[in-house]
Amino acid sequence: MNVQENRITAQALCDAFVENKSKAEREYGTRIMKISGTAVHVGPDMFGLPCVELSEEKEGNSRAICLLPFNNYLKLRRVSKGDEVMMEGEVRSINDEIQKVIVKHCQIVEINGK
Repeated sequence: MNVQENRITAQALCDAFVENKSKAEREYGTRIMKISGTAVHVGPDMFGLPCVELSEEKEGNSRAICLLPFNNYLKLRRVSKGDEVMMEGEVRSINDEIQKVIVKHCQIVEINGK
């Protein structure tokens, strides 16, 4: 896995948690990481919080749920489904039921290389 400069893909991060949750929690848990992937969902999560869900491909399964602070809803307008996005936030853990990594306190770093 490439964790150079605290960067990782959503797929690699999810795979690390699926393969060995306790090791991944020690390595990534509460760490600020830059997570890249393709936006497969942009909008509120199931609790109404602003989020961008990242996958490895446009029609792929979501691998990371990146939650933004509530007052950042307007920033979601910049992101569309299918965009290549880099988010930065605090990695928490994987939700075992849905097999997605939860990343909190996120900000949008890059959209389509810009």
